[in-house]
Amino acid sequence: MASACSILYEEQVLCSICLSEFKEPVSTPCGHNFCKGCITQYWNSQDSRPAQCPLCKKKLGNKPKLQVNSEFRDVVEHFNHTRLKTGPKIVAQPGEVPCDICTEPKLKAHKTCLVCLASYCKPHLESHQNLKKHKLIDPVSNLEDRVCKKHDKMLELFCRTDQKCVCIMCLNDDHTGHEAVPLECGFKDRRGMYENVTLDMKKTENSKSQSVKKLKDSVQKSRKISVNDIGQIAEVLAALVLSLQKKQDELVRAIKQKQIESEKQTEGRITLLEQHLSDLRKRRSEIEQLIKSEDYLYLLQNCPSNFTSANATLLDPLTEQHTYAGLVKQSVGQIKKSINREIDMLIQKISSSDCCGAENMRPSTPNVWRPPKDKLMMIQQCNAVDVTLNSYSAHPYVIVSADGKTLSYRPTEHFFTPLGWRFRHYYAVLGNEGFSSGRFYYEVEVNLNRSWTLGVVKESINRDELFPFTPEHGVWVFLGSLCPPNIRRIGVFVDYERGEVSFYNTETRDLLHSIAGCCFTETKTGLQAFLYSVVGLSTVHRPKLHPFFLLSGFLSDSLTITPVECTSQDA
Repeated sequence: MASACSILYEEQVLCSICLSEFKEPVSTPCGHNFCKGCITQYWNSQDSRPAQCPLCKKKLGNKPKLQVNSEFRDVVEHFNHTRLKTGPKIVAQPGEVPCDICTEPKLKAHKTCLVCLASYCKPHLESHQNLKKHKLIDPVSNLEDRVCKKHDKMLELFCRTDQKCVCIMCLNDDHTGHEAVPLECGFKDRRGMYENVTLDMKKTENSKSQSVKKLKDSVQKSRKISVNDIGQIAEVLAALVLSLQKKQDELVRAIKQKQIESEKQTEGRITLLEQHLSDLRKRRSEIEQLIKSEDYLYLLQNCPSNFTSANATLLDPLTEQHTYAGLVKQSVGQIKKSINREIDMLIQKISSSDCCGAENMRPSTPNVWRPPKDKLMMIQQCNAVDVTLNSYSAHPYVIVSADGKTLSYRPTEHFFTPLGWRFRHYYAVLGNEGFSSGRFYYEVEVNLNRSWTLGVVKESINRDELFPFTPEHGVWVFLGSLCPPNIRRIGVFVDYERGEVSFYNTETRDLLHSIAGCCFTETKTGLQAFLYSVVGLSTVHRPKLHPFFLLSGFLSDSLTITPVECTSQDA
């Protein structure tokens, strides 16, 4: 460890301007020492002001001419040489290159000689400085990898033919005639190649980074949309629940009002009956008095022979209390099924649709749900139903396929009467499904012919008679002879609540015919209306509408119910 005096002496050999070892030290008239270059530059920076000492600030007048203090310079050089020999030694740590000349402990190497193939610390490097032709590099530990194992010579060349480092002797041995260049040239070539590779990798990294960023942004956007959708769905369902609660309150009020009216009516009847009862008792008492009388003339004159009780035909006013719970359960059950069906369809559509921008990563499929682009597409998505043919309603000459989807005309003789209530005068058949509320839509393949009739009829239609195709007889149809030629498929849409039946060309998506203002309901009259009102039922009946299919009677006639395809021309 250096003593305090040696540390103080070391500070004395440092220039107070550059804080480094003196280079050409000079002394000012005030006795302070500086590097000649440092003090000259300091005075030049003072412009025209008189020169002064940087340390003591003593005015020196004009810039004095300074001479190198040779004795002080020798002292500085001697000190530096002594410090180098007796200075602190740095021992090589694990992972550092040690000096090959030092004995234990080995000092940290300062340079490596490629000629001697050895590493030197600072003290041992002084004796090596005289060998000026030797090439020194920063210390390395893998010197054996820089020597040709076959010729024990330095690897100084790079063989471009075999792409490996070789020594000068290898050119006369295994690499005769090969293209060899100095290591520096090979290094430049390889570095240039890897620079190009690095540029390509950077471009690829940038491209992938942008893709990752886009995907992350897409996920964030999708998450925000999902959160927004969930909030809106919650609001919609909450509004539905609130609406149901309001309807529940209205239903409860209606039942209570009905009960109040029933009680008032019953109280009126009770009052009337009590009055009749009082009159009857009074009359009976008078008759009993006459019976007890012995005056024959008085009895015969005051009691007619055809006297009957005035209340003998009075009906019992008590009627059985009607319960509404069954009606509510039935209606709510239908509503529940309808809602569950719609929700299941929504879940299926959502599950089958692409997410997170997947349309850019994979081709779309026919099952992917698309937003409706026209009225027909909305009808197809929201109101499509599965319709099958009721073979027991078909005319004997109409053949229904096993899957209940196709009907065709085949005049055949039957040895026995076919079962079922069948059409006798029309080559027609009904659909199995009947609808008494809401909307429904189905499509029929007509095979380019025009000898058909499609529509809906009431379930009470008389199949044994010839009936006109008019709404007054419960028939709403469209004749194929009235539509344009070359039509392949017809879509039939019925809105029960609005009273509308529409027919579409599914290829051009045009409306062919529409029947508006239809009245599908029936109002009970007479005794039925009275009985319905007594038990608290509505006098308005909602009969079921069944799909109706009719052929004209040609052998080529056939119709096929097809699955609904939710597409549009610009989809």
